[in-house]
Amino acid sequence: MSAIRARSLSTGKDVPRSSGLSDNSRSDGQSNSLSDDELEPGNEAKPAADVTIYNFYNMGPAFGKKFPLPYIRFMVGQVVKDKLGNKNYSQSDALKWTRDVADEINLKMKGRGSCPRFKHVVNVMLYQQTGCGCFYGARAIWDHLSDDYVSYTYDGGSFICIVSVFGCYQY
Repeated sequence: MSAIRARSLSTGKDVPRSSGLSDNSRSDGQSNSLSDDELEPGNEAKPAADVTIYNFYNMGPAFGKKFPLPYIRFMVGQVVKDKLGNKNYSQSDALKWTRDVADEINLKMKGRGSCPRFKHVVNVMLYQQTGCGCFYGARAIWDHLSDDYVSYTYDGGSFICIVSVFGCYQY
């Protein structure tokens, strides 16, 4: 076996590489000594200087590409006022109103309110205002640097509607 000659990326000169066999097992009789030209300092193989390494994995949303809270707050307010304005609470219609509001917000979120790599959750709660209290809570694993939410409360006189839209960044 003979020594393998490789071409350096940075200098373009031939650089000797041994084949991994010992000198005793070589049958062609070549020696493993290096010439004086190859032993000079600075002739060793160097990495290419024109290589750029890019980070292809995003660890969070890009600057200015977070969940668009002002637009979503405005859009949710418009949808709730359009769907529930001038209505009185009735138990049979409340389920339909809740679905209509949630579906309309979801459609608008998929359109102009969508952000790349964000998933959204729309939660609508509608209940009759009879003087009783109501507690509303939500829990999730949350990254405060990239995830966000909008909450909107509408008082219709005989009922109250609370809409929450959560935006979670997908890593």
